[in-house]
Amino acid sequence: MISPVSPSVDRDLLIVAAVCLAVVLVALALAVLVGRWWLRVTDARRARLVASARPWLVQLVAGDDEDPVVVERLVAVDPRTWRALEPVTVAMLGKVRGEARTAVVGLLERRGSVERAMRGVHRRSAVVRARSAHLLGAVGGPGTTAQLVRLLGDRDLEVRAVAVRALGRLADPMSATALVHGLLRTPPLPHHLVMAALRQIGPAAVPPLLAAVDRADDLVRAQVAEALGLVGAVATAPVLVVMLRIDHSTEVRLRAARALGRIGAPVSVDDVIAATSAREPLALRVTAAEALGALGARRAVPVLADLVGDPVHWVAHTAAASLAAIRPDGVAALTRLAGRSGSAARHAQEALVAANAKRLLATVRP
Repeated sequence: MISPVSPSVDRDLLIVAAVCLAVVLVALALAVLVGRWWLRVTDARRARLVASARPWLVQLVAGDDEDPVVVERLVAVDPRTWRALEPVTVAMLGKVRGEARTAVVGLLERRGSVERAMRGVHRRSAVVRARSAHLLGAVGGPGTTAQLVRLLGDRDLEVRAVAVRALGRLADPMSATALVHGLLRTPPLPHHLVMAALRQIGPAAVPPLLAAVDRADDLVRAQVAEALGLVGAVATAPVLVVMLRIDHSTEVRLRAARALGRIGAPVSVDDVIAATSAREPLALRVTAAEALGALGARRAVPVLADLVGDPVHWVAHTAAASLAAIRPDGVAALTRLAGRSGSAARHAQEALVAANAKRLLATVRP
């Protein structure tokens, strides 16, 4: 027979386990404390290094010509100081224009930062590739768009996201096709970042977007419709009207209606009015009612006035808000509705109060 383990052995094991656990917890606590201390020390050291050279950088950005050797002083700072100062220098590119920006870019070029970034996009480290992409997007110049477009296919999600932001900052029309194709690939590029980048590029992004209008994927067509509205290309209104009329996807039609409101195309008013019909899906009705307010079409006022009495709360609420945006006819219609009784009167009163509050805020803002 196998003899049972004695209670004393069990107690000894528990004591050993408790001691080991306590040692591990103490070690972890010490590691956290040492890590935080080291971060504070590193941050303080970096701040001292930046403080020693920041006055020269400010002088360069301010365009002070009294000291002709300010650039040479910045070029001559030791490598450790420059490593601390470089992120501050890159950040300044987003705040300056004209000659000041040219001076900062020239400094980065002379320090070799741009050349290192061009090499950095090929490094194995995702952190280095992302930092390099950020710098190239801030600096621009020959060859930067091609390098950033290549990074749209990077294996690391964060690097791809940084590349999209950088291309949006550059607003180079040559990158529009690659950004649109980024919506079509699997996995796609981050949608909200691509939309923002295409908006910064503007009408130059229209041709590649139109080429993707007939894609089989509902989500892609919806994103294309949204992007067309963001770039503000009025000439694409007929395409958006067709999408609103006949596309089988409610999401595509919804985004097409919103896009037509954004670009303010008068030719689309009748089709947007039709999209508010009670036969249409609720989300589309609400979006179309909102788009009519953005279009500001006077002939939409009777339709919106009827919708203020709609039994669906969000349809009525949105219609009232849109009427408040159409002056003076829409406001006059709201005033008449507010004098009546029922839910339509309450929606009209609320919209008038909100519109008046918005006007008051606009008058007091500097």
